[in-house]
Amino acid sequence: MKFDVIIVGAGPAGAFTAYNLAQAGIDVLILEKEELPRYKACGGGITLKTRSLLTEFDLTEVIEDRINQVVFSYNLEQPIELSLKKPVVFMTMRDKLDNFLVDKAKEVGATVRANCEVENIVVAEDKVEVNTADELFTAKIIVGADGVNSLVADRFNLVTDLEYAVAYEKELKVAGDRLAEQRGKINLDYGIVSKGYGWIFPKQDCLSVGIGSYKTGVSLKESLKKYLVGEKITGYQEIKAKGHPIPVGGVKRRLNDDSCLLVGDAAGLADPLSGEGIFYALKSGKVASQVIINNLVEGGSLDNYTQLINQEMVPEFKKSKLLSKLFFMAPGKIHKITTKRKWLLEELVKAVYGAESYSQLYKTFLSEIPFLGVLMNQ
Repeated sequence: MKFDVIIVGAGPAGAFTAYNLAQAGIDVLILEKEELPRYKACGGGITLKTRSLLTEFDLTEVIEDRINQVVFSYNLEQPIELSLKKPVVFMTMRDKLDNFLVDKAKEVGATVRANCEVENIVVAEDKVEVNTADELFTAKIIVGADGVNSLVADRFNLVTDLEYAVAYEKELKVAGDRLAEQRGKINLDYGIVSKGYGWIFPKQDCLSVGIGSYKTGVSLKESLKKYLVGEKITGYQEIKAKGHPIPVGGVKRRLNDDSCLLVGDAAGLADPLSGEGIFYALKSGKVASQVIINNLVEGGSLDNYTQLINQEMVPEFKKSKLLSKLFFMAPGKIHKITTKRKWLLEELVKAVYGAESYSQLYKTFLSEIPFLGVLMNQ
């Protein structure tokens, strides 16, 4: 079967790319190796900046909680509570969000084939051939939205130098009173694991709890066990448990070829400080669709995609990466300082949800905590 564009992967990046392309009249196919909906290990936070990309959709059916309280702690001690005037993060489950976006793409004309794993990609002179177990598909352009171990990236020899953090997460069914206690609130602990943090996110019927770290050789399972005990989460039923790499951004890379673009995790577009990937998946999908439409309609170069991503995302990723290094070098000292200056953590939250830039946050932290500049220069 012949299409204008084939997208490999039905996560937020792939589905949103397909939605924008189909809405513009482009004949697009999504190939997803698993049956939909399918579970994805993910904190599942829709920040305000993420929601701003989805204003044309009513997200009510996929929002499981609204967060207006954030609790920071260091190694389970000295909690700092921030109460915010309005919700800044909306919790979701990735199976629901991804399937919702896929359905929206289908509504505007995208073709979707689930349970359809790509086995081979062949690049011809004027087309790309994509082989599955049962069919051969062809297109002018292929989009790799197939995650950190991207077959598309490998086939086109793109993004070969990814830097990873590693996360381990569980979905837990807990007692009603414990779930009610967590309603509207997320917990973040920057001391429970070296060079990383732990989190507790409330969902409609469960808690998503996890640990993520840049440090190799750390037992994330043991750290998570300690975190659960320290946060008094007991007597739970484990629904899901899964580890996964987080490909962090901050390096200018070539993200396209003459007939290929990479979006989301396949392009290494996750926040180095928070680990957030949904916003960057959607944003890269929107940029990719605009570049593809220009290419197919007016003959514009796909190279514009790499240029735009490196201009719009990479500078902020670089500052986010510097901030992550600051936090992970001296988390205890920073936490002690912020117990007296809570507004610094409020600025951090603003940067994560999009009201402030990481560049400004970096300047603020260096000016308010001078020893951090000394650490950075060592």
